[in-house]
Amino acid sequence: MRILLITQIYLPEMGALSNRLYPIVKKLRAAGHDVFVATGMPNYPAGKVFPGYRKKLLVREVGEFCEVLRTAYFTVPRNRSKLAQLLSYVSFLPAVFVSAFRAGKTDVVFITSPPILPILPAILLAWLRGARLVLDVRDLWSDELVTYNGNGEESLSIRMIRALERWGYRAADLVCCTTKSLAEAVAERGCEKDKTFYFPNGADLDLFRPLPRTNPVADGYGFGDRFVVMYSGLFGIKHGLEVLLDAAELLQHKKDILFFLLGNGARREALERLIRDKGLDNVVIADEKPVEVVPHLLARADVCFAACRPEPYPKKLISVKVFEYLACQRPVVGCFEGESARIITESGGGIVVPPGQPDGVAEAILSLYDAPELRKSMGIAGREYVERSFSRSDLAMKFEKLLSERFGHSGNFAAVTPSRPDLST
Repeated sequence: MRILLITQIYLPEMGALSNRLYPIVKKLRAAGHDVFVATGMPNYPAGKVFPGYRKKLLVREVGEFCEVLRTAYFTVPRNRSKLAQLLSYVSFLPAVFVSAFRAGKTDVVFITSPPILPILPAILLAWLRGARLVLDVRDLWSDELVTYNGNGEESLSIRMIRALERWGYRAADLVCCTTKSLAEAVAERGCEKDKTFYFPNGADLDLFRPLPRTNPVADGYGFGDRFVVMYSGLFGIKHGLEVLLDAAELLQHKKDILFFLLGNGARREALERLIRDKGLDNVVIADEKPVEVVPHLLARADVCFAACRPEPYPKKLISVKVFEYLACQRPVVGCFEGESARIITESGGGIVVPPGQPDGVAEAILSLYDAPELRKSMGIAGREYVERSFSRSDLAMKFEKLLSERFGHSGNFAAVTPSRPDLST
């Protein structure tokens, strides 16, 4: 088959979406399919086009696993200006249509959301090419805007976006969801249950793996013998990292505990200001690193941390970084309820604290600080759990089998799929 992926974020841009798409592309190509990626010039998350792509309108890149077709669009930093962000999203639509149209004959169009707006060119491309349409739902964009962006439930913008989401559910031949809660939500909103399936996130087990605690990458940060609590990822509104800084303030008397935040994003300046205001000399923020470097830093962590803000919507989601921490054999302290909390509890790889409770975070960190054997056993349990159920490579292979079975073009893998597939089993 000739398969077209439409996405606003793709390598060399880093983050959860790129990490999700890469193994899918790799397995589709390994099964003999021709894969094309329609996207824009890389700029995420700072909104500045990467060197080598600036002042270019069209770029075609032929890689080992796919052909990437890029078209320039209006780019801005995330979560700085609502109007500018909207203009960026809208400008991506004609750009990605141009990229996608350049791919030529297409059997399957795969569109990933959020944002949901690119479903418009995806539906048009599928119709023009006589292709099947697969919608990948990673978040409910309308719910996210209500929760984090201040949009009212009955506002015109939300009603329009929800209408677009429903149109996408009806138009798609398959709708895959990263959590079972999302699958239930899209079914409640009009998607036929027999075309929804659970396609969870996970970890690249070859990349995110146990590594020596002492290594040249980690040694460059001067951690010494300190107990390191590490966060790695985007500094976004939804991640609720203020609770970790509040916990760091509670633990300032423990001079050998260091809080290390690795990444970038819209909340970075606010977090740095909070660190200064609180006088937190036990917190360090470091710039994001290429994904292949991150596991070397995680190897030095004694505890890894992830969180979300205390609102109902995040209960439907699973933080991708939790899978990556567990795959690196690191114990996790997670401020979650719902799906992410379930994963940490099921894995035996960490401690769950309700969102927004810095006292609980501090207590959980101290309980692991004094228990090296417990940290070790949690790490081993977490890695084994991800190996069993959440290998990105295994999940991508099952996804290829599903496409081949549903659409009648078998790749190199045998096709096996239940009536309502669950790619986690």
